[in-house]
Amino acid sequence: MKTILAASLVALMSSSAALAESADILQLVGGVQEALNEIDDVTSAVGVTQEAVNAANLVSLVDAGGLDEIAQGSWLEQDAENSIDSGGSYIWWSWHPDYAVIKDVTQSATNVANSVSLGTDVVDAPEGALYLDEIKQGAFVDQYATNDIETAYTVEDVSQSAVNAANLISVDVATSELKDIVQFAVGDQDAYNTIVFKKSIDGNATEVVGEATVVIPSTQSATNVVNSVSVQSVSKTLAQFSAVEQDAKNVADSVGSNSNVWDFNQTAVNATNLVSIGAINDTLDISQVAFASQEASNLLDANGTVEQVVQSATNVANSIGSLD
Repeated sequence: MKTILAASLVALMSSSAALAESADILQLVGGVQEALNEIDDVTSAVGVTQEAVNAANLVSLVDAGGLDEIAQGSWLEQDAENSIDSGGSYIWWSWHPDYAVIKDVTQSATNVANSVSLGTDVVDAPEGALYLDEIKQGAFVDQYATNDIETAYTVEDVSQSAVNAANLISVDVATSELKDIVQFAVGDQDAYNTIVFKKSIDGNATEVVGEATVVIPSTQSATNVVNSVSVQSVSKTLAQFSAVEQDAKNVADSVGSNSNVWDFNQTAVNATNLVSIGAINDTLDISQVAFASQEASNLLDANGTVEQVVQSATNVANSIGSLD
């Protein structure tokens, strides 16, 4: 991967001048981003929030009426990590872990390389709010998002979310004159969530929905997305290319001899090329090419009772769907 990044950085230097001549907004970045949160040697973690976020190129505009082209290029290594560790001690030359009580804990690790968000709500968008012709995104990335809790005695009302995204485009204006969208991505994405526990995992918080009181489960969510487009309309070209390795993994591992899990959801998703579009006209050419290695997995090793548990593992290469 480092070889790819180095070669791509050379390409960036040689092509930046040409891009600058044609783009109204040009964003180029090369380097390393690390967002790290760590809590060690705790016996109890209650009401804790850890957020680790890396973002390279972001464009967020309500009105892009004066623009013709937006171009973004990323040559990056991104590492977002959150961890809570109970620690331990050596007794008679052997390691004895302490066990922490974990309650009401949220961990969120997010990496974004390129993102373009344009327009307002379609109903409120002014007439002719977007005159943009073209959006180009190129990402050569190595993204690692991870959340880790170990070693816990009990885990209650916990949320872990790990997200990697290479190229994102959202255009929320129905009157768009957008002609071309091009996304290109090469790299690796790893999204991992881990909980090591001894006694139990439980999601027992509640909320009122309508007239019913429902339980909010504890969750692990690992998501990798390479190219994603959500747009009302494109008139000429919509092209997506990806050559990536994606690994989305959730692990809840018991080290106790009789542990239990209640109200717990694990969701692992990998997606390479996604398109959501309001309307496809007869002048639009859509192409999606994916060279992908995708692994989505959920592991729950409880050594005891498992109740109200949902596991979902999904891999998607190319998808075109309606906004409705």
